[in-house]
Amino acid sequence: MARNHVLLLFAGAVLSILDLASPTPAAAHNVEARYIEPLSWRLDHFSKVLAMSYSELGLDFDYSHAAMQTVQGRSCAVGGASAGAAPSTGSGIRPGMVVALQVDKKYAYDIDEPVTLTLTYAPSLTSGTILIAWDKNGGEGQGLLEVEPEPGAAFRTVTVTLDRARFAGLGTLGVDLAIGSATGMALCDVQIARSFTTPPAAGAGRVLLEVKDASSGGLIPARIGIYDSTGRAPLPSAQALLVERFADKVRLLPVDPRAFWPTSNRQAFYVSGRYESDLPAGTYELAIARGPEYRDYHGTFRVEKGQTTNVAVVLRRYADLPAEGWISGDDHIHLARDASRDLTVWTQVAAEDVHVGNLLQMGNIAGIYFEQPVWGQLGRFQQDGHAVVSGQEDPRTGELGHTIHEDLQAPIHPSRDTYFLYHRVFEESHRQGAVSGYAHLNGGWFNVRRGMALDVPYGLVDFVEVLQAGRLLTDLWYQFLNLGFKLTPSAGSDFPYTDLPGVVREYVKVAPESADLDAWYASFRAGHVYVTNGPFLEFHINGHEMGDEVRIPAGTELHISASARLNPDVDQLDRIELVVEGAVVRTVQAFGQDHVDLATTLKADHSMWVAVRAFGSRQSETNMTAAHTAPIYVIVDGRPFWNTPQVPALVREQEEVLSGLLNTPLRPEEDLEYFATSKILLQEFPKQLPLLKQRIEEVDRKYQSMAARSQEQLSGQSSRQP
Repeated sequence: MARNHVLLLFAGAVLSILDLASPTPAAAHNVEARYIEPLSWRLDHFSKVLAMSYSELGLDFDYSHAAMQTVQGRSCAVGGASAGAAPSTGSGIRPGMVVALQVDKKYAYDIDEPVTLTLTYAPSLTSGTILIAWDKNGGEGQGLLEVEPEPGAAFRTVTVTLDRARFAGLGTLGVDLAIGSATGMALCDVQIARSFTTPPAAGAGRVLLEVKDASSGGLIPARIGIYDSTGRAPLPSAQALLVERFADKVRLLPVDPRAFWPTSNRQAFYVSGRYESDLPAGTYELAIARGPEYRDYHGTFRVEKGQTTNVAVVLRRYADLPAEGWISGDDHIHLARDASRDLTVWTQVAAEDVHVGNLLQMGNIAGIYFEQPVWGQLGRFQQDGHAVVSGQEDPRTGELGHTIHEDLQAPIHPSRDTYFLYHRVFEESHRQGAVSGYAHLNGGWFNVRRGMALDVPYGLVDFVEVLQAGRLLTDLWYQFLNLGFKLTPSAGSDFPYTDLPGVVREYVKVAPESADLDAWYASFRAGHVYVTNGPFLEFHINGHEMGDEVRIPAGTELHISASARLNPDVDQLDRIELVVEGAVVRTVQAFGQDHVDLATTLKADHSMWVAVRAFGSRQSETNMTAAHTAPIYVIVDGRPFWNTPQVPALVREQEEVLSGLLNTPLRPEEDLEYFATSKILLQEFPKQLPLLKQRIEEVDRKYQSMAARSQEQLSGQSSRQP
């Protein structure tokens, strides 16, 4: 029976939280947030076979399922649409089937040779392209092949070659090979055959590497890549950081193309500042990076048999943002801790030069993942200017979006019977003095529009995550700004789902005399922030900074100054833009320079919001270099800063979004942990829908009032026209 009250333990005190329920405590580590299901399938040269969603080998589906079935007398792994899975919903959810296999280490481990793979499938249950991913030497460490199935027989066999196969257990739970389909597949046999052409290792020497900061001369954490002459990354020694990726513990990680890196070989590891390892004799490529404020390093060193090679690398800054009062943060990192002082977690965040890493305990209607051990002041661990802080991404559903709550005094996990009533969590978060917002706005994932439409008009939403996964998408954010709501932009890597920590980040302005975590969160809440995955921004209007209100009489001249600069190791700066109420009114091109200034004046004849954004030369739909400031809100004669002519249409759009919430059936597969939540969601959503309907009716009255007021304002402006 659901309880109406819960007791949450925090710092030795007991807090009573209305309508919130605590999940059963779980061990912080090895709590699996991915779909993984062992398959009872014995295959030669494989030690285990798993059905899963994320293989971590470059073949991943958000919604995946497979099971063993008998197909015309043969035992086959069947999944995707073939097993009755729901098709794609158009909400960014990728349904499919992935079967992943671990190669028997006695047969092959850490090799470098072509391997023959033979698959047998049933065409009648295989409806789309067969995808094959494997642990590969060189590049990102991942190979991918596509095979088009052929109909016309009960079973078909296809043979392919896996180039430069490695099989070092770098995938999910140590798998080496993943086979999948986005639509459906019946996989009935898998065979591999080695070529046994892996070159013999040369005699070993040793490398001793130190990474230092040019200014302080001290050792600093960093991201490192070491590659032999073929691009192969030797497996790191035990001195490399053992990183948690979901429930895996790994040292070598792929560097996503969205992260800047000075070489096409893109496997890397983290070090605390010093690294030592045995390596086969030879010449090695060395790559080092530490976030966009530092110039990267790209060089070589040589190891001789029986000798130690000392390599000292001094990283120099492109910019020193903390010295200018700008402190970086990542609002969205999923790393569990057993204790507040977890040096492994701290080192990974510090190695990317993220100064405030928000570690989000992740919840759903069934439970929690990525657990944080303590909260509030005790949940903060700070060293050498870099900090990790407990927060949460919870509640989360595919029906209303994902929410983030930072700097909490205690976790807030809603009970199942109130889980869809997000506003209660926002209200409790604010009661605790925390800062709250919506995630994944950049992609519009998980029906975030619905949650925003419900909660923004109540002043519950402080920030929105507009930069993530190499995409700055502002349409939804601009809509709510044009409706007159203050919303601060934020950026989050969403590690380990999306990017390495700090690949996208926010910079918060903090006065040097008050540069502590409390001041950082206060300034973030006030909107003194910009988001970026490269460009650094400055922006002022009449001496006011990002997030400020400028209250002036009509006709006042606005003196606008802005600048952008971009570390050329990250990308080449392209342009800076001035945005007024969503429209670009001024652009200045960089013309090959790494710095550009914008200066202009505007006459303020009405209230408005004004912001600045900048772009690099990389501008693809899935990978752009971009930055965007929080707005400065210009309030003329006390009037709202909304875009008055647009308000009626924007109100209608929010009403349509909320109508969709009431009239569209819940799709449980839109929940990332559908394997744990589907049944509960289907049970609880109909029960809570009447309460949501009441909330929608209430917020609709707010929207209607706004539309009426905007029409009155427009009529008043028209009557004053000569």
